[in-house]
Amino acid sequence: MFSKLTTKIALRKAGLPSNTLSNFSITNLDNGDQKSINPKSGNSNATWGDTFSNMTSEVNVPKSWKSWGNPPPAIVEVAPAPIVGTKAPNTARLILPMGDGKACVLVFLRCCGCAFAEKTFIELRRLANKHQNLHFIAISHNSKEATDKWVQQVGGAWSVQVVVDEDREIYANWGLGVSTTWHLLNPWTEIARQKLGKQEGNWGREVDPSGNRWVVGGSWATDEMGTIKWGAASKSADEIPDLVEACKSVGVS
Repeated sequence: MFSKLTTKIALRKAGLPSNTLSNFSITNLDNGDQKSINPKSGNSNATWGDTFSNMTSEVNVPKSWKSWGNPPPAIVEVAPAPIVGTKAPNTARLILPMGDGKACVLVFLRCCGCAFAEKTFIELRRLANKHQNLHFIAISHNSKEATDKWVQQVGGAWSVQVVVDEDREIYANWGLGVSTTWHLLNPWTEIARQKLGKQEGNWGREVDPSGNRWVVGGSWATDEMGTIKWGAASKSADEIPDLVEACKSVGVS
């Protein structure tokens, strides 16, 4: 039941009728060949990302569709997500603490273009401008070009440090891998998306092919010694972290 429901939600998000896959084929824009799709065949354990990747392989599709396919694996194995009281994971691109005696609030974006990521980034920027005694970091797995473009679209970085992690090494070290279908396409996430769009005019933006909707986001706060004081991986795609609480966890309110 959940598989059918999430597929319908995904098709609706892509602007397609809910019965699209019942008799569906895609035309290759290069050679005119058609590829038929039968959702009842193949691997019954496949995720919606698997299905979408299979149905669009060897076919030219609109650029905005490509973010729905399965992302490539991170270059390192996904570790357990850090918990409160443990030391922050370190990589060559992100070392905590930074050695200047400042605590840090960091957000891993689901993808540049996600409405929930946009709302989270704007709140992160607001707090960064308010609390100059903390580091505020946003990590993106989109390409640098796509990340820079999105940051400008949402009003600029200001006091937020933006780190590009296109191979998702930092994501993996912080326990952030690829989500389940339910994580992204459950009905409550769709309700939250509609609410955010109607009440705040935030419907998200086109997701560049360098980003992927299936990547899990998360947010943490670390003290001046690099110890995790708050945070976790996102439980669903629509989760908006309470970054005010993140600041309070390191003694700033």
